[in-house]
Amino acid sequence: MKVWLIAVMLSVLPLVSYAGEASLRLNNGEYEIPAIVNLPDSEQAVPAVVLLHGTASHKNEVGNLYARLAAALAKVGIGSIRIDFAGTGDSEVSYRHYTLESAVRDATMGLNYMQAQPQINAEKLGVVGFSQGGLIAQLLIAQSPVFDSFVAWSSVASDGVSAFRPMFDSMYQKAKQQGYVTQEYTWRAPLDISLEWFEQVKANKSLTNMATYNGALLAIAGSADKVVPAENALRLIEATSAYPAQAVIIKDASHIFNVLNEQAAEDEQLLQLTVQWFAQTLQ
Repeated sequence: MKVWLIAVMLSVLPLVSYAGEASLRLNNGEYEIPAIVNLPDSEQAVPAVVLLHGTASHKNEVGNLYARLAAALAKVGIGSIRIDFAGTGDSEVSYRHYTLESAVRDATMGLNYMQAQPQINAEKLGVVGFSQGGLIAQLLIAQSPVFDSFVAWSSVASDGVSAFRPMFDSMYQKAKQQGYVTQEYTWRAPLDISLEWFEQVKANKSLTNMATYNGALLAIAGSADKVVPAENALRLIEATSAYPAQAVIIKDASHIFNVLNEQAAEDEQLLQLTVQWFAQTLQ
């Protein structure tokens, strides 16, 4: 395993023409999942990546990180799908529908959609998970061992409640009393978190189940992340059989890689690292 602390990047990749993006809705039998698919303009089947957003976010992610990533991937010949989990973004159902199991189910719907497209090479698949989306990606990999490459952004890397201890300490008992608890956020409207989410987190064995993953793994974290400490990137890699495997700690980057700071460049470093990784491991 290699561990890098970086401030600058990268090499130049050849570009292809970009066919654009299309919005769609996938039906999981209970509700519709808003999704956006990006494809390069190619006569041959191309690799594809599933993008899984973090807590209380949406398919384009904070600072449009996923929208920007999808466009950048398409320009190097890689397709992608990004979805809104239940109760986020353009989803029309309550966030009470969101659990670890529902998120994995919805991510699987996105994966299955891409695998069925003639433009996609179903033998070359990747996944990106951001924060709690990284946890969902780990669960998806364990359930659907078809992925050749995984990039984790500020990802949770633990079994059970440890990564969510403050939430459990302050909210779990109330969720047990009324079946859900309301979480306030500074950047969006409140969300109702179900008791099922808490119970599934308690039983979660995502990190343990990553032991058999032997595809490529890039774990990227910020040295200034106060939400999910950077050592989670190392812990994730050490828990797997991944090859190649690298942990990259971006100097002075926050949990969201300083994307809302117009003077900062860490978000661009994040995107360049990710695009180059997939170009090398999926092409």
